[in-house]
Amino acid sequence: MPGVTLPLSRPRDAQRARVYRAEDDWAARLDAARRGAALATVGGSDVLLPAELRFGSLAAATAYAESVLAQPTVVAVVGRLTAPELRPRRGQSAAHWEPPGVIALPVPRHGEPWALRETVLLHELAHHLGETTGRALGHRAPYPALVLLLVTTALGEEAAFALRVAYGDHGVDVGAV
Repeated sequence: MPGVTLPLSRPRDAQRARVYRAEDDWAARLDAARRGAALATVGGSDVLLPAELRFGSLAAATAYAESVLAQPTVVAVVGRLTAPELRPRRGQSAAHWEPPGVIALPVPRHGEPWALRETVLLHELAHHLGETTGRALGHRAPYPALVLLLVTTALGEEAAFALRVAYGDHGVDVGAV
């Protein structure tokens, strides 16, 4: 139609569901560590997983995001990036990243703020890295590799190992950054 610019369609995000299932399984293991589980058996190995952080406010989550993005291991791979703006999301069932650099997180008035947790924020930060640098679109490879970069940096090798195994169990194409 003349004078109307339609948005370019994105290719189907074929591995989105696999990524979510793998990360849900992985987050459940970290939850068990937070509740006091001594060791987790991951890929046939016993590992001590860290307890993921929970944030009491968007301000605390923002400070964390800025800190992670400033880590030398992250800067060495993607360069210096401005941290995304974090804002409350109206719906309570999902968190999301939106261009040009906003992460929307549900912040309930009552109850557990399920999205104000490290695993959710690292997932959305990986979208920020991938989309703003042009390295990854949606959940396609190398998006999972960006998640692993952030997890290794923020939570350590054991947590990244557990996530790599979960990605493998769910057939996620990780790629490389």
